[in-house]
Amino acid sequence: MKRRNLVLAGVLGLGLLGGVAACVGQQGGGMAQGQSLGGEWRVSQINGAAVPAGVEVTLAISGNQVSGSSGCNRYNGGVTQDGQAVKFGPAAMTRMACAPAAMAVEAEFGKALDQISRFDVIDGTLQLYAGDALVIRATR
Repeated sequence: MKRRNLVLAGVLGLGLLGGVAACVGQQGGGMAQGQSLGGEWRVSQINGAAVPAGVEVTLAISGNQVSGSSGCNRYNGGVTQDGQAVKFGPAAMTRMACAPAAMAVEAEFGKALDQISRFDVIDGTLQLYAGDALVIRATR
């Protein structure tokens, strides 16, 4: 009887191990689990277009706060993260006028942040998505 219980426990253990491995493999599509948005990021692309030289767009994330440069003005607001899901809240922003190129980038960045629903950090690059569409790419 003891031998049968040991064999059964071994089979169940292997089944559970296989099930856990399958779940881990599906969860992140190769992403490291428990990733954090925390830190400072410099945006290099918005909706597939490179941020023009001389225009600085940044995300500085600490806890549930985000701040930075939106291309022309400074902003700050809230951010919530739950696993790979992320949501940026309404932001307060300064109201300076800048060159047309910087103003255009700022408008695009603001619209993009409103759409973000999840993120990945792959090889040190932050990728922010709206559904399955890559919207913002940034590096440290």
